[in-house]
Amino acid sequence: MSNQRTRKINGGITEGSISSSIWKLAIPMMIGALLQNLFALADLFFVGKLGHIEVAALSVSDIILGVIIMVAMGISSGATVLISHFVGKKEYVNADSVLFQTVVISVVSTIIMVFIGLFGTTWLLRLFGATTSIIPAASEYLRISFICSIFIFLFIGLSQALRGSGDAVVPLKVLVFANLLNIALDPLFIFGWGFIPRMEVAGSAVATVISECVGVCMLLWHLFYGHSTLHFKKSILKINITLIARIFKIGIFASIEIFLRQISLLLLLHLVASFGETCIAAFGIVTHIRMAIMMLGLGMGIACSVIIGQNMGAGHPDRAEEAGKKTLLYYEYIVIPTAILFFIFAKSIVGAFNSHPEVVKIGSSFLRYIAVTLPFLASALILGRGITGAGDTIAPAVMTGIFQLGFRIFVAYLMAIVIKFGTNGLWIGINVSDICQGITMLWYFKQGYWKKRYYKQRSVIDQENVVPA
Repeated sequence: MSNQRTRKINGGITEGSISSSIWKLAIPMMIGALLQNLFALADLFFVGKLGHIEVAALSVSDIILGVIIMVAMGISSGATVLISHFVGKKEYVNADSVLFQTVVISVVSTIIMVFIGLFGTTWLLRLFGATTSIIPAASEYLRISFICSIFIFLFIGLSQALRGSGDAVVPLKVLVFANLLNIALDPLFIFGWGFIPRMEVAGSAVATVISECVGVCMLLWHLFYGHSTLHFKKSILKINITLIARIFKIGIFASIEIFLRQISLLLLLHLVASFGETCIAAFGIVTHIRMAIMMLGLGMGIACSVIIGQNMGAGHPDRAEEAGKKTLLYYEYIVIPTAILFFIFAKSIVGAFNSHPEVVKIGSSFLRYIAVTLPFLASALILGRGITGAGDTIAPAVMTGIFQLGFRIFVAYLMAIVIKFGTNGLWIGINVSDICQGITMLWYFKQGYWKKRYYKQRSVIDQENVVPA
């Protein structure tokens, strides 16, 4: 924390080629997002060797845990917006202060999660339709994850803060190491080895916790001692309630959006559970595969968010809008071929995770339905994340509430239960909601309402003087 530390300055985001800026940020962020999902996929791969009951237990647990992870990402997006804003204005000390408030928020959030982990995991599982055979393994997995959630919050918060500053490479390096460690530890704790007992589903939680703990230590070292855009130092180690409130005001709607998306997924899971454990297992596998593509889009979306945020901070609104359009176009180049592959090789892809005939049959049908919606999902992901960089987190939250929670669940219940289309009715509900939300988000972005919200947000920040000199 020496005063002689040099600060890493990245000026390429607000000037030069937009396409170059997009790819310089997007490539490491896309890889990082995929690797983040690899934690779950690695767990699913090894737990899949135990049987479809264990896969169902992990699937239910991961969806519930996904609420916590996504809410953490939502709150951290408030910090990312402010950091992008301050870095764009070249107010680096202010950005440093935002970073420390992120740590404070992570600690407070962990206290809440520990309480839930100690007393609420079984209740949560029953609430969302987990069967009696699934609950014991799923409850232990969730308990470990919730009690050790400080590493989830810090891993996400510190990584997002660095990305907001324009540094996508260091979080990627840390994520690569953490994932390799997780893959190495998974079989040891799941199946047991030497003095390490066989822990089965719970073992995957232990491996993930250890890996994320190591990752957090690496990120903290970089922020304290490395060549970073953001610096931890004594002058900013102060709790700033006004700044925390501003982070929440921006990030709360991003959290609500993600929370509504996950609640939609959990309610959908409740409907899926009525079709049996093989359907739960199939749903879990395809949801993980779908999430891999979504995380890829999330990586590009975060890059878009950073570019829009810094360019709006630097006074370049036209450049910010152009970045959003180009990022969406580039993501479509990835999504459309992927959708075609999903449609053609659906059975082989699902079968790689579990060979149970009924799981493969139901899962491959679901994957083909998902393939149709991917180009529309791209619009909601890229542009939705992009406009959060300008501080507009309300519009994505409203659209998610309407389409993902209200429209999706209604249509899925109507088609699957009332009209009796079975599992196909569930998949139709997902398709209709994703298509409608994608089209609506594209219209909203083109209207430019997010720019007006940015200027309103900026005037409030300046008036509040959230980071006094």
